[in-house]
Amino acid sequence: LIDANRIISNHLDTRRFITMTYGVVDVRARTLTYARAGHCPLIRLPGPGAPSHGAEVLAPDGLVLGLKLDDGETFERLLEEATLPIAPGDLFLLYTDGLTEAMNPAGDFFGEERLSGLVQSHGTAPFHELRDQILTAISTFAGVPEQQDDMTMLLLRVEATEPAAA
Repeated sequence: LIDANRIISNHLDTRRFITMTYGVVDVRARTLTYARAGHCPLIRLPGPGAPSHGAEVLAPDGLVLGLKLDDGETFERLLEEATLPIAPGDLFLLYTDGLTEAMNPAGDFFGEERLSGLVQSHGTAPFHELRDQILTAISTFAGVPEQQDDMTMLLLRVEATEPAAA
């Protein structure tokens, strides 16, 4: 992300910026290492063997890419990388703000709380069912036929794996 910010800030119009999440799944170490550059948080629903079964919003600090504030020092200082263990059954939702910023006629956002509640309630369902539950809930909440922003989501479920041979 630091290298991406350096490159992008040299080529991006000063009125624009980019958000993104970077993640690496290490299947041998059974970890997920991730960082956010101003992008939406991740939502994690721990698998059935975890001590906590509640959906959690994971939001380490991070500034958007492409701002020409300084030589990247502020971006680097604010960037927080996190590593957490993963286990079979863990579910992760990465998404764009079109999901959480869908607005109802009263001007309320759908929000992270509603989204994480759906992941909590339907997170063990097959992906197509969880996706449909999320999109239906947002459509019902917004009550408008016209979509105002992209609604992109990536679902990741950790499967059981055999231990690596030594």
